[in-house]
Amino acid sequence: MTTLDEIAQRAGVSKSTVSNVLNNRDERVSAQTKVRVEQVIDELGYQFHRTKKGRTFSKLNIINVLYPHSLRRFLGFPLYQEILEGIAFAAQQLNYQIIIATSGQDFHPTTIYDEMLNTDLGDGYLILELLKRDSRLKRFTQGIKPFVTIGKPEIQDTRGVSWVSIDVTAMVEKAVRKLINDGHQHIAFLGLEDKRIITLQAQRGFERALDKEKITKRDMTILHLEPDQYRTESVVKNFLKKSSDITAFFTESQILAEGVIRAAKKLGRSIPGDLSIMSMLENQASNFVEPSLSGIDWKAKDLGEQAVMLLVKIIEGRENGNSGRTITSELIIRESCGIKI
Repeated sequence: MTTLDEIAQRAGVSKSTVSNVLNNRDERVSAQTKVRVEQVIDELGYQFHRTKKGRTFSKLNIINVLYPHSLRRFLGFPLYQEILEGIAFAAQQLNYQIIIATSGQDFHPTTIYDEMLNTDLGDGYLILELLKRDSRLKRFTQGIKPFVTIGKPEIQDTRGVSWVSIDVTAMVEKAVRKLINDGHQHIAFLGLEDKRIITLQAQRGFERALDKEKITKRDMTILHLEPDQYRTESVVKNFLKKSSDITAFFTESQILAEGVIRAAKKLGRSIPGDLSIMSMLENQASNFVEPSLSGIDWKAKDLGEQAVMLLVKIIEGRENGNSGRTITSELIIRESCGIKI
């Protein structure tokens, strides 16, 4: 099987140059170099799953879903269960199959991605949960197959990068300003691990809200926790015993919100009487938590569906590989912020 390395070596260019030619990134390659690379591609009989110069190469109708954590975390995270449901629905509608690749451990994208780049296993990739210094983006922008990230990347050069997301920063700012306008001056932010781009975007929204409402950093509390409601319960119990002035929490995950609720009950504090909670709402179960959770609807199923539809358009040559989609989200107020249902 011919690889990018073989083409690059025969043509006397870099692998990224071959990728640019295959992906029609003409602005990055001289006309002379492009002709030379295309001649080598034809000589070696290399086939790829993109439309190029009016010719359509064979497709497998398979999408690879890549998750940089363990399978255990994937199965236990409400957000990604909902996203996967949207992915599966859209893939079925468009006659695509999906393959899910997880890592051996959390925060450790494995070399399986490098191996997949040079195989015919699938037509494109969905990249879940972007990380700080995420090496996957560089690998895939240099590859020949299209990809879409679920979540907006934070990189300077976005050429060749397509994504689908909600505006996490703007929505968290809106939710926290709602808490402040309801009279809360001492609010704690509970985020997941700060290696996650989504966590950093959520924290940025929290900080912006406090800054715009003239609340000083002295009154700002930020904690980062693993997605475990029982560990969260223990941390929050100890925290509330020392910080009795805290009257509201913004939590990045329903798992963390449920930990806050458990801690409050153990300490005899009522919600929303003594504490109010805003959260990122990852699935429909947020309505059935006791008390029902207020917060930002992730639109998780929509994210999965829209990501698949965008990726398929790129695979089939109906859209270029440099597109962003921001899905409109909404703030839902329920019992945890004082609305009786």
